[in-house]
Amino acid sequence: MEEAVMKLGYLSIPPVFPQGRGPGRPDAGARAQLAEALGFSEFYAALPETGAPLSIDSPERQALLRIVSDSPVRKLPELISVDGVSKKESSQAPGPLAALFECVDAARAQSAQGRAPLSVSWLDIDMLARHWAAHVTGCTHAARCARRQDWRIARTVVVDDDPARAEAIAKAPDSPCRAYYRGTLSPGADDAAVESRIDDCVFYGTQATVLGRLQEMVHAIGTFGTLTFVDHAWADAARARQSLILFADAVSQNQRSHTQRKYRKLELA
Repeated sequence: MEEAVMKLGYLSIPPVFPQGRGPGRPDAGARAQLAEALGFSEFYAALPETGAPLSIDSPERQALLRIVSDSPVRKLPELISVDGVSKKESSQAPGPLAALFECVDAARAQSAQGRAPLSVSWLDIDMLARHWAAHVTGCTHAARCARRQDWRIARTVVVDDDPARAEAIAKAPDSPCRAYYRGTLSPGADDAAVESRIDDCVFYGTQATVLGRLQEMVHAIGTFGTLTFVDHAWADAARARQSLILFADAVSQNQRSHTQRKYRKLELA
């Protein structure tokens, strides 16, 4: 597993419920700033077609996303820098990202047009693998190399020292996560289907459990460039901040451990 090269992205989801606190409120802005301070290197915003109004729907449901250059405290989600390089200092802004849903034909066409893929957060392992295969085919048709570091995968992540509490945060009847993933299913889906979708696609639990889920995904589909942390309009802002901190800390420790093992192997060679 090439954890050392995986970057972290941050995508904020507007509230599903009218009473929820979403982007533009102080807690959401603070989490975006916190993510940047913790080393998250990419932030995204919806990119509407020319002349088309910007939808208020989830950014994951937009056909295209962009890496943006303003501070996350002003508009969410935003980009401060990429790998420590200020966007204002960058000579060339990255092109648009294609938010990939279930249709592999659309994924192939987007890749042929030169757009980097971002697989949305409600896709299972099988569909993720099909997305990568479609990206490779699209790049091949356009006579370009498909690079795994260009692939972004979105996942909702809930980390807590108490695994039962982490599961409850994700699955509670009034959880914005539950409402969000219910919306990705067909109308009339029962509670069992919603919980199955959450179990398949949401990383929840302790630091060790979440890292284990991430490693299982990488072992199944191969490496990718950026894990995009999907942040919802959680009711408990303090626990949401703690979850973000615990996740970033776990990934950082795992990457340091991976680097140390690599150097140890080089010393023994």
